[in-house]
Amino acid sequence: MGLFSAKRPRVLAGPGGEVRLDPGASEVLAAAKKVAIVAQYSPDGRVCRSLTEYLREFVEHGYTCLVISTAPHDAELFWSMPPPVGVAVARRRNLGYDFGSWSVGLDTFPHLAGLDHVVLTNDSMVGPFASIGPLIADYEATGADVWTMTDSWQIGHHFQSYFVGFRRGILAEAPLRDFFRGIRVEATKMDVVRRYELGLSRACVSAGYALTCRFRSHDLTPDAVNPTLAAWRPLLLSGLPFVKRTLITDPSTGPDTDTIVDVVRATYGEEIDEWL
Repeated sequence: MGLFSAKRPRVLAGPGGEVRLDPGASEVLAAAKKVAIVAQYSPDGRVCRSLTEYLREFVEHGYTCLVISTAPHDAELFWSMPPPVGVAVARRRNLGYDFGSWSVGLDTFPHLAGLDHVVLTNDSMVGPFASIGPLIADYEATGADVWTMTDSWQIGHHFQSYFVGFRRGILAEAPLRDFFRGIRVEATKMDVVRRYELGLSRACVSAGYALTCRFRSHDLTPDAVNPTLAAWRPLLLSGLPFVKRTLITDPSTGPDTDTIVDVVRATYGEEIDEWL
């Protein structure tokens, strides 16, 4: 192994690939017909209302959920609301960011990759403040191989990775199977964006998969750069019932963030603080 690779070990080859399953996880996943693999992190192991409601939405629409948590403590996750039936939890070290978690999930439960509906998602959004049923229906009705919520032209054109739906078992095919097996431990989040968020888009295009996007960045913001930040208000009003968590924790990352609480209240009748 060269020095460059040694500094960036494959997630699956190191401690980040070691998984601890909560009781019953394997049995829950064995019966899955559709699956959402959800990358989760919280510093204290607390699961906020946002993630619980998000999982509940998936379960109500027929999805089994695999939550892969990188919370840095050994105790079981603390659920502020009871999790729905149909949720399995796996624990791993916080190496490789979300792509590392998805890599580990697909490697640990390889049968999931071959399912007709597989969603890779994370807990980076606050919400859903309304049902995601219309969005799931749009994904399930697509004739494309890959369905994404939003795209971005930041750095280069790519689909954003916080929600990506794959169809017809393509995650089990060589191009994407090899892509996720090759995820490495990166030094920064921007390294992950460059190598894997953009890289996943390139891998799908190179393999000839058809891609579609529900909310196109050019329809939301003139510069088409990261609409989840730059165009959070148009997204909310267009039917994406989420707000990027970064806008709450770091208001400097988007415009008019001092109005988010009021816009969510007026649009969806929800108090955003209750979801954090």
